[in-house]
Amino acid sequence: MEQSPTPSTTIVDGTARPQVTVAFNADHSSVGLTVTFDPVGNEWATDFTITAYDSSDNVIVSYPYTGNSLAQVTAEGQLTNYRKVTVTITKWSVPNRRARVSEIDFGIVKVYTGELGLISMQLTEEMDLTTGELPSPEFQFTVDNSSREFNILNPVGFYKSLQQKQQVIAEIGLELDDGSIEWVPVGNYFLWEWQSDEGSLTSTFYARTGLDLMSNVPYEQLTENPSSLRQLAIYVFGLCGITNYSVDPALDSILTNSMAQKVNCKDVLQMIALAGCANVYVTRDNVITVKAVPAPTSSVDTISLNEQYAEPRIVLDKVVKQVDVKYWTDLSTGVVTSSAAVGVTLGDTLTLEGNTLINTTDRAAIVGQWILAQKNNRAIYNINWRGNQAHEVGDVVTIGTSYGTGLNAYVTRTELKYEGYVQSTTEARGVAN
Repeated sequence: MEQSPTPSTTIVDGTARPQVTVAFNADHSSVGLTVTFDPVGNEWATDFTITAYDSSDNVIVSYPYTGNSLAQVTAEGQLTNYRKVTVTITKWSVPNRRARVSEIDFGIVKVYTGELGLISMQLTEEMDLTTGELPSPEFQFTVDNSSREFNILNPVGFYKSLQQKQQVIAEIGLELDDGSIEWVPVGNYFLWEWQSDEGSLTSTFYARTGLDLMSNVPYEQLTENPSSLRQLAIYVFGLCGITNYSVDPALDSILTNSMAQKVNCKDVLQMIALAGCANVYVTRDNVITVKAVPAPTSSVDTISLNEQYAEPRIVLDKVVKQVDVKYWTDLSTGVVTSSAAVGVTLGDTLTLEGNTLINTTDRAAIVGQWILAQKNNRAIYNINWRGNQAHEVGDVVTIGTSYGTGLNAYVTRTELKYEGYVQSTTEARGVAN
């Protein structure tokens, strides 16, 4: 947000004082408030006032600041039932410049870097190619707590300000040849759990995604309600209050009776994906995505031998010769449709029987064949390497080997670690040669 230019370091005319106003249509409460001025230009307001108002435009609290030297300032304390917040600037750090307020966060923002308090961090992402499970990404980070601000017994500490579902944004900086730093997103998460570690010199935090929130919302549909799988997915996201989602348009052409008994919305999403031969994963910007991954014909990157600490460890999954899928005409009547792998006589038989969104024998056969095709990616590659922070689950990569020929495979698991340096472990699945 930009305001009118300031003619000097001090603005004396009240009508010329830049002011940012944020108004709400209902009462709002937050643990503190954070104002970010211009960290890119390294400029800030030296004198300014943050004021919160109630619905009658009465002042609830006012925070005057003088002699500030920070580009980001936090007004700490519980702010309750405010309708409007203003930031009024009366003095800027640099003369003859525009006053800038780049961001206002209704809460307390804390930033940790490798130089400023970040001890370690780890990201774990997974995707099941057959949608047999819906693993949610987990982001874990540990920070310096030598000040004891996160100790639960500290009466003036920060522990009391922690709340579940607070936003956690992670990035990794890559230094380029010209000395500049490119920041690569590692994820956008919700704070889930936290603890003060032994000796209370560090604190560890665990953050997850909106996919975990869906398991707390019930779903039940006991009578037939025809809809497409895409329409049902959008309805389920709406039940959970989730707006950051993406559903493959291909699911619009697949119909279901929408019937299910005493399940949660995360389970329903899994049932939708299975019925639609799709995968579920969460992108780095916390978008829950329902989409069939493309055939591994072209890759987004190559993991060469030079980038690997050792040649990939390869394990072959079991052969699947048949998949039995039960389709449901109602909640009490199910019929099994079997799909067999061509030319395979020895192997396991998999059973999918509880998905009441599969309602015809044709759809059951399509799902069975899809599972067989996904299970054909039997070669599981475990790669310990320097990592590429831009890789996400579902990406197709080419894996270098000492035999010269690169192998294309889906990234199904990524573990990214930082402890002063970055290390990555990637699991990928592909067709066995």
